[in-house]
Amino acid sequence: MPSYYEILGILPDATQEDIKKSFRHLALKYHPDKNGNSEESKQKFMKIVEAYEVLSNEQSRTKYDGAGLACQARAPRWTPPADFSTVYSYEEIKRRYRQSRGGIQGGMWDISDKASSGMWKATMLLFACLAAIVLYIVITG
Repeated sequence: MPSYYEILGILPDATQEDIKKSFRHLALKYHPDKNGNSEESKQKFMKIVEAYEVLSNEQSRTKYDGAGLACQARAPRWTPPADFSTVYSYEEIKRRYRQSRGGIQGGMWDISDKASSGMWKATMLLFACLAAIVLYIVITG
């Protein structure tokens, strides 16, 4: 059984805030939706979720720490609380968010792929304009 502390990249004396910060960083980095839904990213993400669910709960963390490294092989195997695609999918989160608001559109989950693409293009255009201005200043300066 791998060390949950190693998976999250933290020390055993880490605070709950350190655990949460590390989890958020790694979950964003390895989320399958951001990595082409590859099986490798799914497995890595689930290990990160497993480590977080054990270490973020004081009781389960105490049990885990109390088991010691020699006893980890006998520790019960962790299973996700629900189906991966139901709980951790962006599409499912957006769907539930919209239902909870009575079908009202808007908010952080209401950015469509088309709108995201448009924002990306506008941002790139802005950076290109800024680069042109800097280049002009350097050349004429």
